Amino acid sequence: MEWMRSVRRALAPALVLAGAALPARAQVIAELGAELFSWQAVFDVNFVPIAVTAGLLLALIAAMFSRMAGVVVFVFTVAGAAAYGMRDGIIALAG
Repeated sequence: MEWMRSVRRALAPALVLAGAALPARAQVIAELGAELFSWQAVFDVNFVPIAVTAGLLLALIAAMFSRMAGVVVFVFTVAGAAAYGMRDGIIALAG
């Protein structure tokens, strides 16, 4: 049982330090959120058209092997692009 006391003695300062770091963690999370939103604009302008074009190209390649696979990839590409375009409305409905 001696090891249990030493674990408790080591755990107490760790818990105190973790509790003291809560405001710092909140600040880090807020900064990460701001960085994510700044990258969203770059993603919207630069990557979405490339992703849709790649999805349509993949649909054409899939259609060479199976008509059903081409239709499935095309539907998922269009649905994903539409959902991404309507994400603000979807978030508003969910929230």
